[in-house]
Amino acid sequence: MKKSCLLLSAICFLLTFTPAARAQTSGPPKVILIEREEIRPGKIEDHLRESNNFARLLAHAKTVNEPSYVRLGMTPIAGNANEVFYLYTFDSFKQWGQSQRDIERWMTKTGPMRTFFESMTGAPRQGEDLHTSVRSMVAAYNPMLSHNPRASLAKARYLSVSTFRVKPGHYGDFIKATQMYKGALSKMKGDHHFAVYEVAGGGRDGMFLILSSMESLAEMDQQMAGGDEFPKAMGEKLDDFEKLVSATLDPSDTVIYAIDGRMSNPPEEFVKTDPTFWSQEM
Repeated sequence: MKKSCLLLSAICFLLTFTPAARAQTSGPPKVILIEREEIRPGKIEDHLRESNNFARLLAHAKTVNEPSYVRLGMTPIAGNANEVFYLYTFDSFKQWGQSQRDIERWMTKTGPMRTFFESMTGAPRQGEDLHTSVRSMVAAYNPMLSHNPRASLAKARYLSVSTFRVKPGHYGDFIKATQMYKGALSKMKGDHHFAVYEVAGGGRDGMFLILSSMESLAEMDQQMAGGDEFPKAMGEKLDDFEKLVSATLDPSDTVIYAIDGRMSNPPEEFVKTDPTFWSQEM
């Protein structure tokens, strides 16, 4: 019982997602890009200024008739203290690919975007790299494995990111276990939401992500208080569920991040909800 609860505990959090910059207006984005940067010790403040400059560049795009791609920046409150995490949202893999080409063009070709960026930073520097490593992965939303996902991160202040892997040959068991879990949730009190993403590149085969947002860390207390409901809701299926989870999933890894408006380029509706929090002002 303990192992199965640990492996799927992240699903218990309330989950919300931001829509992509264009077209998609509700529900989880179809594609997400996650970037994890490890910053050199003692360089967090320098990196914050660098990150803020790039967030301002993304926001400036819409003023010069360029696509303004959504990015949410955050730092861990439980995890590697030298890590920075970025979440980009897209309507499709095609749009993700276009964003890569657009950003490269902005940074390398003469034009209004490069001019704006260099007005903040000066000419491209030849100095110290602030990173010790940079990793990224792209993932696709899986609606079959998700349950009542929410549509906005406008009021979110924290994000719990859980990563787990389905053992080879057990994808069908994973689907069955998830459906059993969703059935139990429907019998429990509270407002349960989660969305599941399957990693398409940048991670091991069979890797999945659960992104769980919170307006306050008090939501973690509420979820812990309701933990005793799950065995009752699962009922006589509990033993079968535990066996499926044990056979199907490798242990998960969870990091809790605090969202930082200074490193973000949120949708305009987020800014309208809380202009102070989502301000890019340093």
